[in-house]
Amino acid sequence: MDQTQIELNNYLEKKDYPYKELLENFTEAIYVISLQGKFIDYNQGFTSLAGPWEEYVNTNFLDLVHPDDIDLAKSGFVETLEGKVLKEETLRIFAKDGNEKTIVTSKVPLLGEDGQLLGILGIAKDITVEIQLQTQIKQQYYQYKSLLKNSSSVNCIMSEKGELIYRSPSLESVLGYKPGDLQGSFFQIVHPDDLEEVTARFNDLLSNPEEPLTLDIRILHKNGHWRTIHSISNNRIQDPDIKGIIVNYHDVTEMRNAQQKIKHMAYHDYLTDLPNRRYFEELAENELKVAKQNSQKLALLFIDIDRFKFINDTLGHNIGDKVLKELAKVFKEFVSEKEIVARIAGDEFMILIPNLPATQAAEDVATKILKRFEAPFFVDQYELFITGSIGMSVYPDSGEELVVLMKHADLALYWAKENKGPQYKVFTPEMEQISFKNYSVQNDLRKAIQNDELELYYQPKVNSITRQIVGAEALIRWNHPKRGTLSPAEFIPLAEESGLIIPLGEWVFQNVCKQLKAWENRGISPIIVSLNFSAIQMLQKGLVETIAAILEEHQLDGKWIEIEMTESLILDHSCEIKNRLEALRQLGIHLAIDDFGTGYSSLSYLRKFTFNTIKLDKSFINDIHTSPDNKAIIEFIIQLSKQLKMKVVAEGVEEEEQLAILQNLNCDELQGYLFSKPQPLEQFERLWLRDAAF
Repeated sequence: MDQTQIELNNYLEKKDYPYKELLENFTEAIYVISLQGKFIDYNQGFTSLAGPWEEYVNTNFLDLVHPDDIDLAKSGFVETLEGKVLKEETLRIFAKDGNEKTIVTSKVPLLGEDGQLLGILGIAKDITVEIQLQTQIKQQYYQYKSLLKNSSSVNCIMSEKGELIYRSPSLESVLGYKPGDLQGSFFQIVHPDDLEEVTARFNDLLSNPEEPLTLDIRILHKNGHWRTIHSISNNRIQDPDIKGIIVNYHDVTEMRNAQQKIKHMAYHDYLTDLPNRRYFEELAENELKVAKQNSQKLALLFIDIDRFKFINDTLGHNIGDKVLKELAKVFKEFVSEKEIVARIAGDEFMILIPNLPATQAAEDVATKILKRFEAPFFVDQYELFITGSIGMSVYPDSGEELVVLMKHADLALYWAKENKGPQYKVFTPEMEQISFKNYSVQNDLRKAIQNDELELYYQPKVNSITRQIVGAEALIRWNHPKRGTLSPAEFIPLAEESGLIIPLGEWVFQNVCKQLKAWENRGISPIIVSLNFSAIQMLQKGLVETIAAILEEHQLDGKWIEIEMTESLILDHSCEIKNRLEALRQLGIHLAIDDFGTGYSSLSYLRKFTFNTIKLDKSFINDIHTSPDNKAIIEFIIQLSKQLKMKVVAEGVEEEEQLAILQNLNCDELQGYLFSKPQPLEQFERLWLRDAAF
């Protein structure tokens, strides 16, 4: 025994040996090996892992190691002797009973009092069961993946020249071809526009047999129509039982058409088919880059229709929608193909004029539009006189970034509307210095929260079959001492801009909980009440804690609350909001997507997030009884929602025809003026507790 090992043994015998307590009491295997790699000390955990200690004392630790892992074990031993801390090393060893085990071990240098390296201290954990489970899971995964790859409604085997060697009988039902109809290359029925890509991808598959090929292809049906198929191809030419390319495919024509329609809806306004705000901003950003590169001018015209709400309230939303369509046509008449007209929201439109020769050219467009407003609009049997105001910003005079240009166009619009009568205003820096109206309303809103001028209205949600009230949406109203009752649209945007939306939202949540508890105390079984949360509310710090505290204060189960949020909030803040939504779900709160389809429609996040409810926007419902395409899209969304176990609520139901169609499509709940407008508490309770259907 050399001097170093003698010192190591003396070190281990000391009563103050720092690892002694761990060696004796730690459940995992702890061991000490000498500089020569021999076992010197151990604990009970080591015996449980490898076997009786007397079998290993003064033997080389490599004697336990699986032959295939010897080099790895040696390398880790050498690194530790060099003073490194080996945090994790996965090895296979043989226990004394002959069983192979997988361990993960860590090693640290063991130093004497004078800093001399005496040996190595190691700790090992048995992960054999974990490895076995991982292997089983991996096997099951690959089996499932293989099943998905190689099963479809149609399958065939092709030669490397593209000739059909085998085709399943279902080929006739999918593409109409009987056995013997297709002779020669399969590529003869590929759409000419797809042929180049399909050929190139097919050659890639031949060159890289390990990589499967997934592709959508347009194929000629025997009846002469083009069908879209989704194909998965695998190169099995080297397989002696197959000797070809396995192609599995199914017809996805209707699905792809529906997806294209939904994609179009995501970028276009549902009513006018103009670009929506999101698409407009993308197009405008591109044009702004061109303007910067070429030192050109660019103009934004922000158009707002005066008192459009009056048209909806007096003549109905159907007439209002037709007016918006007519306005879209008129605006497009005054611009060229290179200029862009978009519907931003409600009765607000924007026009982008790129490559502007001078500001006067944009002013001429605004003048023509205002001149057109002097003539009546004929919609159905009505002769309507419509006025509007226009705000204008010009790059680079009004700003150099799109967000600034849009803001300044909006501010110029405000000034145009403040000056009575239809007119346009071009942004000037002086406009930014004054915003008296917003300042005044903001101050009044602060007082409203303090002076209890706020009130909750409730709009019923009814079961589509029984037509009985099964829920409600809580909507805030402001009883302004001078302006009368104000709807959320008149002050919520300002509340969001000023940050007052935080205390305002807390007030709404507090009073909804208070009312639910009051119903419960009166012996009335509560219903689920939904309320809207904006992006600022959802992203505020401490939101979950605040909600939990309010629920606790009122001793209320979160299951009676449903929080509605827009899909734009989810798409714009998906990373930040995911954990927050899960935390709210843990409180029992229901989660709903509000205004689904208003311009940001995306189905991908429905898999990423877990929601209880989808609320179909009113825009989906307006033409459901007159537009087969609209009805088909709604049916697709409802079916998808059912598969994802989400409830579907249709808002904006105003006609019995709409109700009948939605019932037939198995929509769960309905909300709209057909049943009731938002009502103050007492009126809502009378509707709810009358125990009768609408």
